[in-house]
Amino acid sequence: MYIEPELDGAAIVLLGSFNPRIFQPSWMSRYALISDAAAENAQISVIHPDISVFNVDSQFSINVQQDRFSIDRSVAPLVVICDLVCRIFGDLLPHTPLHGLGINRMVHFDVGSFEERSRIGRLLAPIEPWGEWGMQLSSGDMTKQGGLQSLTMVRKNFSDRPPGHVQCKIEPSIQVRRGVSGIYMEVNDDYRLSAPQDAKDASEIVTLLASRFDASMKEAEAIIDQIMRLKS
Repeated sequence: MYIEPELDGAAIVLLGSFNPRIFQPSWMSRYALISDAAAENAQISVIHPDISVFNVDSQFSINVQQDRFSIDRSVAPLVVICDLVCRIFGDLLPHTPLHGLGINRMVHFDVGSFEERSRIGRLLAPIEPWGEWGMQLSSGDMTKQGGLQSLTMVRKNFSDRPPGHVQCKIEPSIQVRRGVSGIYMEVNDDYRLSAPQDAKDASEIVTLLASRFDASMKEAEAIIDQIMRLKS
């Protein structure tokens, strides 16, 4: 990437029908998805028929609801979560009905100063069209200046992939340099393969994830790089 991220992560989201209670660190260690030690040291927030949430060291976090499974990781290599999901739903739970997939990239990076972040914000969301009210956004000291808080762009016109969209969100980061010079970007690469009631098993989603994960990460990096290169 053009600027080395301060924080860099990825997430995979599956839509379908799940039994949250079976997703536990002990279940994952039983099938050699994680080590026994990792299972013993996992931080469990809740295990319930409606929701399971736990964190395995610094490796990944899992959140499973009856209609949604998500796993995220913030240390390299990010492809670890792709391998885990493919093993879980390709080998262990292949009959799980899945109908949607999200491959997401999240990055926090530092542009050096509040003034530089504000300049980039003005490029992406000019204040002039807002008239007198817009001019007031830039008045006052650093703690009182306004401007871009969240901007989302969506692309839907694809001819070489299943239906879905790529959505990019950009916001000020509160996790970089005390929240004054950081930018947060999130790129969501979403696929919808069938209506929920038509989903039969996990095979199509698992095949798509395995074939698309690396390309999706690279495409997200290209989008993020475009914004990083706005830094003067």
